[in-house]
Amino acid sequence: MGRQIEKTIDIDDILKDKMGGKAKFVPSVLVSWLKRIVHQNEVNDFLWENREKQGVEWLDACVRYLDMTLEVNGRENLPDKADGRLYTFVSNHPLGGIDGVALGSIIGRQYDGRFRYLVNDLLMNLPGLAPLCIPINKTGLQSRSFPAMVEAGFHSENHILMFPAAVQP
Repeated sequence: MGRQIEKTIDIDDILKDKMGGKAKFVPSVLVSWLKRIVHQNEVNDFLWENREKQGVEWLDACVRYLDMTLEVNGRENLPDKADGRLYTFVSNHPLGGIDGVALGSIIGRQYDGRFRYLVNDLLMNLPGLAPLCIPINKTGLQSRSFPAMVEAGFHSENHILMFPAAVQP
C-alpha cells in the first residue's frame, strides 16, 4: 500500500493484541486466510480514502462504498428528535456488519449523530467508526471498567443502538 495512516487494519497486530504471546502459534496460512476474508488491503484502502471522516459521515461513506441503496419505510414512526428523550434502539443484524452500518447511518442522520453503538471491541480498529462505539471485549475477561462504560453510555446525551446477540460476552 505504501502509505501510512494512524490506524489500519493489521490482522497480525490484532491477533497479538487479542492473544498475546499465543499469537505466534497461529499458522501463517491461517493468518493469510484471515487477511483475505476480511479484505485487509481493500479495507485499508477505504480507511485511507476516508481518513478525514468520522461518525455518521464515515457510515455514509461506507454505504456509498458498499453501493447500498437504503429504502426506509416507517421513518415517521421513529421518535421525534426534539422530544428531549433518549432512546435505545435494539435490533438484529443477520447480515453482519452491512446492516449495522445501514442502521447506524439511518439512525445517525435522524438524530444528528447523537447515538452510540454497543459493539465488539474489534470494531475499535475502524477509526471512523470508533467515536460512535462503546466497546465490549468478547474474547477475554471484560475489563473492570466495562459496566461503568455501558452505564456512562446510557447516561450520556446519546441514543443507544445495540444488537444483543452480537454483544453478549
